[in-house]
Amino acid sequence: MKIRIKNLLSGKVYGRVARNHRLSKISPKVTKGFLGLSHRFSRVAIVALIIFYFGGYYPILSFPPVKSSKALAETNVQNDQIVTASFPQPVILPHVGYLSTRFSSWHPGVDIATGLGMPIHPITAGVVEQANYNLWGYGNNVVVTHPNGFKSMYAHMGKVFVSKDQTVTTETVLGEVGLTGFTSGPHTHLEVTYQGKAIDPLTILPSIPDMPASN
Repeated sequence: MKIRIKNLLSGKVYGRVARNHRLSKISPKVTKGFLGLSHRFSRVAIVALIIFYFGGYYPILSFPPVKSSKALAETNVQNDQIVTASFPQPVILPHVGYLSTRFSSWHPGVDIATGLGMPIHPITAGVVEQANYNLWGYGNNVVVTHPNGFKSMYAHMGKVFVSKDQTVTTETVLGEVGLTGFTSGPHTHLEVTYQGKAIDPLTILPSIPDMPASN
């Protein structure tokens, strides 16, 4: 009798242990509330949002301070002034003429209109880096390297009188004004670069009169 009761009790205990073991493997289903959170956290989130809203703690979109933009613009102007101030002297115009096209984002130089055959001089002393024909619109052109990281380029030349690695001064004649390349009239397309970046030649050149208005 005792053995039977013992076996019976052991079976009940074993059954409970087995059921508890199976139930422990079943994940409890948690219902979702606001923003995919549980109901408890949903209530907390809603209360927090209400407090933030009425308490003034909510995000505000703002633009960068105007002072920062002004400071950046002033820095750029100062950098441009430093660059132009470091250009080698003396500086001359490549030849007499009129300013027909100014420097812009789509025109990285200036056009100085004049007569065919006008002698072209380098704007300052340097060494000829290249003297050749360019198929992409410049035609006959000469590039001169100057001290302090500057270069100047003269395009649409009719004749070229210098060669690569030749030392030139403002007295040297690089060539003559022509109509080679893409051009609608006799002029010199002049580009100036500083460390590979185009700068406005008018910031370093003597003044050039504007092209007279046609009648």
